[in-house]
Amino acid sequence: MTQNPIEVRSPLEGYDIQCDTLIIGAGACGLVASLAAHEQGQSVLVVERDVIPRGSTALSAGLIPAAGTKFQHEAGITDSPEIFAADIQHKAKNENDQAIVDLLAENAGKVIEWLAETHDLAFSVVTDFDYPGHSHRRMHGLPTRSGAELIDALRTACETAEIDIICERHAQHLYFDGHKITGASVLGPDGRSETIACQKLILACNGFGGNRALVAQHMPDIHDALWFGHDGNQGEAIDWANGLDAQLKHLGAYQGHGNVAHPHGILITWAVITEGGIQVNTAGHRFWNEAQGY
Repeated sequence: MTQNPIEVRSPLEGYDIQCDTLIIGAGACGLVASLAAHEQGQSVLVVERDVIPRGSTALSAGLIPAAGTKFQHEAGITDSPEIFAADIQHKAKNENDQAIVDLLAENAGKVIEWLAETHDLAFSVVTDFDYPGHSHRRMHGLPTRSGAELIDALRTACETAEIDIICERHAQHLYFDGHKITGASVLGPDGRSETIACQKLILACNGFGGNRALVAQHMPDIHDALWFGHDGNQGEAIDWANGLDAQLKHLGAYQGHGNVAHPHGILITWAVITEGGIQVNTAGHRFWNEAQGY
């Protein structure tokens, strides 16, 4: 299904590299996970398929929703994880797993405050416009409000903590002993494979929007839609999950976001809409209520 064979294999007798926690993917998710694991005394290795850590994070506005934070309090905003969770479920028509929603809503603020206090990320709340679906202003971002700044700040924090990040390494195989993952193999730019033993594995390799075959299989309604994301999102985790007989859920879910400039590949922030912008079709006609959001 993916460009290179992705498999689950039996454990090896020996591995080239060893670490406590192996993280596949060096976007915001993977780098935040690496900082947390390192704080717990783990030896951490992050592998990234690109030349430098960028991913979908760098293509975004770098804004993170969180409720009940000190940044909101300083801005005079009263909010709570419970309200945040209710907003998520309302926007998703109550189709989300409530336990996951509650976990996210309860911990997002704690993570942002931890990143600010421990790793000097200069977060503040966006207070000059509202985001669709959010009943309170809770989007947190760095000064330039860009995903590139966020990923660069996280990478700097990892470098300061001396966390190893190896780029141009495409994860291929997971090694499974029937009970747990024991390691993985990665393919380097020279075509050589390296094996990595680990006690814990974190998959931070995003979704499969860049894999048109998987999109056609799981999301046939949007097979021909414009893909605005990182082309490295090829769905390896789905192949591994199938190889492990793991449960897969909600593979047909997607986010439709019409506020991009094509073919320029530029994200138009939602502030353009909430401050009065409109969208028109090729005939110049406004065709929907843009304030509904994505």
